[in-house]
Amino acid sequence: MKGINNLLIVLCLLLFSVVGLGQEMLSALRYNTVLTQNNELKTGSIHNSFVYALDTLSLPIIDDFSKDKFTSYDADTLDSNVSDTTWYRLSTGGVPEPLGASYMTDTTFVYVYDTVPGRGFDSIILVSKTAFPSSTVDVSDLDNYPVSTQNTEVWPSKNHYDSLWTGTNPDLILFEQDPDLFQDSSTVYFVASLPEDSAKIWVDNFVYRNNDFPINPLTIGVATFDGLNENGYPYDWSSPSAQGIADYLTSKPINLGTKTGGGNYTAADSIYMSFAFQTTGLGETPELEDSLVLEFWSPVFAEWKSVWNSPGVAQSDFKVVMIPITASRYLQDGFKFRFKNYGTLTGSLDHWHVDYVVLDDFRTIDDNFMNDWAFQFPAPSLLENYTSMPWEHYKTDPYGLLKSSISVETFNSLNQAKIIQPSSMDLLYESVTVDNVPYVNSAGNVSAFSNFDMDYTLPSSFYFDTTLAQSDTCLIFNLQYSLSTNTTPERLSENDTIIVDQIFHDYYAYDDGTAEAAYGLVTTGAELAYKFALPNGVTDTLKAIDIHFVSSVNDVSDNLFFLQVWDDNGGQPGNLIYSTDDPNLPVTYKPYYDLGNNAFYEYVLPNEIEVSGTYYVGWRQSASNRLNIGFDKNINQQAKIFYNLGTSWSNTSFEGSLMMRPVFKSSHDCFLSIEEKDALTNIETKIYPNPTSSNFTLELPFAIDGTVEIYDLSGRQLYTDFILGNKVIVNTSAFSKGNYICVVRAENGAILSQDKVVVLR
Repeated sequence: MKGINNLLIVLCLLLFSVVGLGQEMLSALRYNTVLTQNNELKTGSIHNSFVYALDTLSLPIIDDFSKDKFTSYDADTLDSNVSDTTWYRLSTGGVPEPLGASYMTDTTFVYVYDTVPGRGFDSIILVSKTAFPSSTVDVSDLDNYPVSTQNTEVWPSKNHYDSLWTGTNPDLILFEQDPDLFQDSSTVYFVASLPEDSAKIWVDNFVYRNNDFPINPLTIGVATFDGLNENGYPYDWSSPSAQGIADYLTSKPINLGTKTGGGNYTAADSIYMSFAFQTTGLGETPELEDSLVLEFWSPVFAEWKSVWNSPGVAQSDFKVVMIPITASRYLQDGFKFRFKNYGTLTGSLDHWHVDYVVLDDFRTIDDNFMNDWAFQFPAPSLLENYTSMPWEHYKTDPYGLLKSSISVETFNSLNQAKIIQPSSMDLLYESVTVDNVPYVNSAGNVSAFSNFDMDYTLPSSFYFDTTLAQSDTCLIFNLQYSLSTNTTPERLSENDTIIVDQIFHDYYAYDDGTAEAAYGLVTTGAELAYKFALPNGVTDTLKAIDIHFVSSVNDVSDNLFFLQVWDDNGGQPGNLIYSTDDPNLPVTYKPYYDLGNNAFYEYVLPNEIEVSGTYYVGWRQSASNRLNIGFDKNINQQAKIFYNLGTSWSNTSFEGSLMMRPVFKSSHDCFLSIEEKDALTNIETKIYPNPTSSNFTLELPFAIDGTVEIYDLSGRQLYTDFILGNKVIVNTSAFSKGNYICVVRAENGAILSQDKVVVLR
């Protein structure tokens, strides 16, 4: 039933695009760009592969996902804990066969020919066919580890042909072009465990460790299960209704056989495993037929067995599960456990969030609280209106652009109140403390199982020191927050300190850099506008717009749009003050998925524009398909998002932030800290012949990496090709008579030139 429902949803979305029903829509993500930026698929045989030795863990096992406890597989051949072994495909008696050795697994022969006396070469006949003697070699399978070896009967990889009327013996040797077996080798690298590996708990990386999807978690960080693999891509592309097992979360081997102090574990040791879980959060609710499953591994029987599962129902709070481990089949050295989810395999769908996994002895069924006072989320930005802004703009009013106070969210998961201790907020620059804000509230109680906001009032003297880096465009300050209590020692202390970055770049941002959904408009010609404001008295040059597009349901990367800028009209977009839809030289853009720094793609304006005060940036789309801009559900800037479906401007109905950032001209590049040169606009190009009837040559003054694009005057892209060097020939034989625009675009999207081309017939 669920597969049919998913298919109907997709068909409905396609129908809306076709008939052009005007609306705004929010949908699930098809990819997770955080994972796609940090993982690469690896394929191939065992040659040059790494085999990691997993250390065995001892009790207690605790993870609240505030820290990265996933095993990393990034060893290098030169690391001190890496050794290697080389296997050869062919060997005899333990000695490798020489390089170039090859064999057949079926019989090869010596063929002898002669002629019938008196008939000459018209009467060649086969006199004899004698099989080569076979031998045996050890053949190793170099495509799988562990390497297995089998003693195999083989024959030479050649046939001999001999004629009795010549003195040559044999006359001809024909070697097999594709021998069944040939000498080869594979080297495997073995990675030994290091002492620090004992802090790692998980052996796979399929789940998404994040702070973005849960609602009211017990601690900062959860493990999110969905329909995306470890690389951020769907598990199954074949059908929108594909379902099955998606993510796994598997522990290392655990010694539940022998106690650290001696003796064996028994049921009397009261070992319990507990965890908290939530469905949906800021993601999608699993259907009833979906499930989250917990399995235990028995080293005795070498099998996984399901010990708990939950159907897919809406659940807003985190629920704690307690499972006793008493069976002897599990009280063994080498015990493991794993979670897995069943659901839709086509995107970031059917969400489950797991928090605070604990495996320990001497527990009871009532030990279903964590005894922990912990941070729940990263601390907010100290900027009044943004998560980031240009450093040069901040310096114009370093005190007035900051918030007067902030709150950092925490949670007490103990079944009794905790007494808090004052803790300051420390400001660091390049690892040196440069300021701090004391926690001014007196010590008090945090009620049992309750949220508590750590409130900090920023004194009027607090600011980000503008004298630290006078000439830099981009700076990063670190803000450190800590928790402390004098009550019973807590189960976990690593979630008592968080460090967040306060970033100053060359752009303005409302979002936190991660998308939880995809936003789009379904109407041809629909306009999207995002409200921003420069500090009082600041006028600056807008040079580009950074946008994070995400894929959802359909790939619309070929759909065109125009960039636009509006002034303010009483709190909503007013006059259109800039558009790339120039009637003479229209410039269109298209969505780039998961490209650019931090998955943002910089869309360079063909002509820079000065702005001041309140302004709006956005686009006008040329088709009815949703362009699917990333939507951040954790920071609500709903009041600043507007759309126009053809009649008037409306405020969005969704709470969140668009992942769209206006970029301003700066003196230094943000990532290289070097002087930034002006965009190469209006470079001298030559087009000949122009007018043309069949083709023309575009010649540039120097070689570039980029593309040449041809548009008609309505903005439709008719042609695109890569530029290799400084010259390209464009075929116009399929174009109708008329005027066209030839655009040369650099690899980063910048417009280098725009020229009119006339086609005659």
